[in-house]
Amino acid sequence: MANILVIDDEVEIRTIIKMLLTVDGHAVDTAKDGKEGLKLAGKSSYHLVITDIIMPELDGLEVLQSLRKAFMGMAIIVITGGSPKVDVKTLHNAATIMGADRVLLKALNYDLLRSTVNELVEKYS
Repeated sequence: MANILVIDDEVEIRTIIKMLLTVDGHAVDTAKDGKEGLKLAGKSSYHLVITDIIMPELDGLEVLQSLRKAFMGMAIIVITGGSPKVDVKTLHNAATIMGADRVLLKALNYDLLRSTVNELVEKYS
């Protein structure tokens, strides 16, 4: 199906998303932060990247911006739960303006995540 990269500093989120998408037949790699994620993106060819926004090293908005500059034709889903300093709506708007294909809120609705992944893989294939 698709090669997917999941970038999130929460190991539980990475693990659950990887399991869910692997069951659907996708090949899934994971990264613990934006810096590691961009390194992997430069070494492999991904159809889709799922990235959190609030992370150490490089945040998800920086990752989104770098991916949009470097890789045309890659689908990007941004996930966020907000932060104490910035509310979810502001982060959602920023990610949309910066070119995210979709922005999903944590706690993730896994049926919505699956359908969004499938829709974007189809669109970018």
